[in-house]
Amino acid sequence: MAYRIVTDSQVRAQIRALPVEALPLIAEALSVLGLTPWNGRPYRRSDPDGWMRNLDFADARGFITYLVLEDQDRVDVVNVTWFG
Repeated sequence: MAYRIVTDSQVRAQIRALPVEALPLIAEALSVLGLTPWNGRPYRRSDPDGWMRNLDFADARGFITYLVLEDQDRVDVVNVTWFG
């Protein structure tokens, strides 16, 4: 089963601001989210089964914060952070 990836204008702006070399890496990470969103680490350690998750990409130079909406087969990306 594939999950639909949803982004808002803020997240799209964050992705557009990434350096060119990071673009294929985030594309790969978003593909992973579409197939296995539960593989990301919990947003809060105190809630290991929580719907809010983080996924590192680019050898942990960046991470994606997202919400898994299992009942809708959907992943809402809420933030993209790049440390470069």
